[in-house]
Amino acid sequence: MGVSTPDQPRLSLLAPGTRPVSIGTTALISLFAVEYIAVGTAMPTVARELDGLGLYALAFSATIAASVIGMILGGWWSDRSGPRAVLLAGTSTFAAGLLGAGLSTSMELFVAARGLQGLGSGMAIVAIYVIIAQGIPDLLRPRMFSLLAAAWVVPGLVGPVLTGFLVEHAGWRWVFLGVVPLVLVSIAVLLPALGRTEPGEDAPHLGVATILWAVVAAASVGVLNLGGESISVRDALVGLPFAIALGIAAWRLLPPGTLTFGRGLPSVLSARGAIGASFMAAEAYLPLLLQDLHGYSPAEAGAALAVGAVTWAGGSWLQGRLRDTVDRVRVMVTGCTIILLGTGLLVAAVGLDWPGWTVLVVWGITQSGVGVAYPTTSVLTMRLSAPEVLGRNSSSLQVSEALASAVALAVAGAVFTALYAGSMQAAFLAVAVASVLAGAGAVATSARSRPA
Repeated sequence: MGVSTPDQPRLSLLAPGTRPVSIGTTALISLFAVEYIAVGTAMPTVARELDGLGLYALAFSATIAASVIGMILGGWWSDRSGPRAVLLAGTSTFAAGLLGAGLSTSMELFVAARGLQGLGSGMAIVAIYVIIAQGIPDLLRPRMFSLLAAAWVVPGLVGPVLTGFLVEHAGWRWVFLGVVPLVLVSIAVLLPALGRTEPGEDAPHLGVATILWAVVAAASVGVLNLGGESISVRDALVGLPFAIALGIAAWRLLPPGTLTFGRGLPSVLSARGAIGASFMAAEAYLPLLLQDLHGYSPAEAGAALAVGAVTWAGGSWLQGRLRDTVDRVRVMVTGCTIILLGTGLLVAAVGLDWPGWTVLVVWGITQSGVGVAYPTTSVLTMRLSAPEVLGRNSSSLQVSEALASAVALAVAGAVFTALYAGSMQAAFLAVAVASVLAGAGAVATSARSRPA
């Protein structure tokens, strides 16, 4: 659990100086994991009961869209005032969103509550990254992010099956309402770790224009995903200005070179976006695929997410045990290559109508690559960031992932809706193709992440 060199003492995530950070942030990430995995398993039932299958993709992307605002606000706020207040505000907002989702009487209200969850989680996740950067030495950060991935294992193993059981026997609302008490527990665990956090000395001010561009990005994401209910010439014409607005907002919100795959930090941020887009496009529809094409029950379909959580954690554990001298850019490229292989096999599994169990195997392969590449982008971002802009760059890492994932959901959702009535298999095949294209983008951008 520790690392050392001849010139420094042994370091450990469980040492007195790092234990509050490692345990506290892991507890909170476990909470987000419970909610995230539960939503993926419960969504088919939620959409059918609330008569909102046309808003299926928007229920996911609303969270992503609102999280952009939370991430931008949280990054600046953490740099200026420290992450303590950001974390408390974020978790409180997240809990309010859980209550709203569990009490929703329509799909529209449910989507709005999901947006509130995104706003809160966006602030909290950025604060967590700043807490880790301030409280965990660089040599321990690969293992710290491995620990965060491990925080998904128990929710990933138990969550889908338990969620499916709750949906079938108690009702989907308890999937959200039951998580609310865990918010208070997680805050209590993490509070001792916040005492030693501090603001940046030369942190930049958050301009009004930045906030407005974040709102533009969030609104554009929502409109584009709402347009995924149908495809027509009119929809394309209405959506085009919002697609352009989203592109401009991303250019203004992300560091220079991110959208053009500039070397160094910009390409790390680009790779994170492509990784997120690839697995989000596939994972959002995976339980529905297994239920519609293979006749799985909600609990059985949730097993796919459990398999992915385990292999993700395994890949992350592996990268965390590599030598300190390993080339982290090469590690990221390797992980992205595994993602591309896995998504390619997913296309074959859907297109050739392979048995349902093969989909689980393929998804496990894909997520192992995510486990290798995803935490490596976090490690590289911290290494390439000055202390006074750590919050902003951590925010950019999350924003890149959020925007790319939202675009992937919008495209996949639109094509899926257009094809679903005519051929369910063709609809799911289109989603798989979108995932593999994003996987190819992850490989290309990660290869340029080495500083010039």
